[in-house]
Amino acid sequence: MYSITINLKSPKGWRDKLSAFIDRLEKEFDGRLKLVVALPNPDDRLYESNVLVVLDEVRKEDSLLVASAAPEDVSPLIVPQEDEGAIESFKMFGGRIVFEEDVG
Repeated sequence: MYSITINLKSPKGWRDKLSAFIDRLEKEFDGRLKLVVALPNPDDRLYESNVLVVLDEVRKEDSLLVASAAPEDVSPLIVPQEDEGAIESFKMFGGRIVFEEDVG
């Protein structure tokens, strides 16, 4: 299980956008959302994204649902919970976990 970390050095507007985004994702995915890892700044990019959205499994309609929930400046990458490489890459790049569903 991952710890939940919010980088308070990140711009407040970025943190506010992430909070609103997570609220929308939780409503849309009703328990399927497992983890959100955000890079410290909206201008940071990894795999051309600044937020990693981890779902229990990725279905073909999920991309459209996540994109429609994303506010301006949020560029999400969606992966299944088994994609440990993407999760570790975002964390190593300086990303902070801003949401985690209890999967234990």
